[in-house]
Amino acid sequence: MREILKKEYALTASDIDTHRRLRMSALLSYLQNMATEHADILDFGGERMMREYGAVWIMVRSHTALRRPIGMDETLEIHTWPRGIGKAATVFRDFDIFAGGEHVGEVTMSWVLADLESRKILKPALIPAVMESPYPEIVKALVPGKIVMPAELLPAMTRPVYYSDTDVNGHMNNTRYADIVCDAIRYERCTGQFISELQINYLQESFPGDVLTILCGGSEDARYVRGMDDAGKSRFEARVVLADC
Repeated sequence: MREILKKEYALTASDIDTHRRLRMSALLSYLQNMATEHADILDFGGERMMREYGAVWIMVRSHTALRRPIGMDETLEIHTWPRGIGKAATVFRDFDIFAGGEHVGEVTMSWVLADLESRKILKPALIPAVMESPYPEIVKALVPGKIVMPAELLPAMTRPVYYSDTDVNGHMNNTRYADIVCDAIRYERCTGQFISELQINYLQESFPGDVLTILCGGSEDARYVRGMDDAGKSRFEARVVLADC
């Protein structure tokens, strides 16, 4: 069906982390590429939005839930479909994640359309290509909400934004934030555990030359990460849940 895109991926060495499992940023990269490809198929992709409306798609939130880790020797299969328009001009997209033929997780992402120059949010309801897109009858119920951060967060590191972090829109690509989160919680030390849940809320774009102060806190049940600029404004917030393998 045109409204659902399905693809298989053989994992490569660059997708795998020190625990010999699929890196979270690599998973998000596969999802991002599929979302871009499917939007083009459905005729509301980034090139058309830029050409006809002077607009760009900007991700605002992502929520990933995994039942188990994905091993380096497994074949990854992803199904994705657009859910439609939610509140506040937000457009949702859902994903089902399979590994070794087993359904192991699901992801919900949300985007907004923004004016290329002013970065002001545009109403997708005014763009026929978005409104007329076919949507499956079955969609996820999850709507990633605001992350309630702990009162106390401690400095974990300073993270400059480099050219290598950027994408076609000139800002830090959303997948890079997952690596920053993993660095902040010292994920390399989490032997015998995997990230079973990760929500990232992208609050403001970051560009080369920006320097982010990364704060971290929480408990063993859930860890929280915030990235702030030199003016003290939050650029992103994240919530991480670890589970035993």
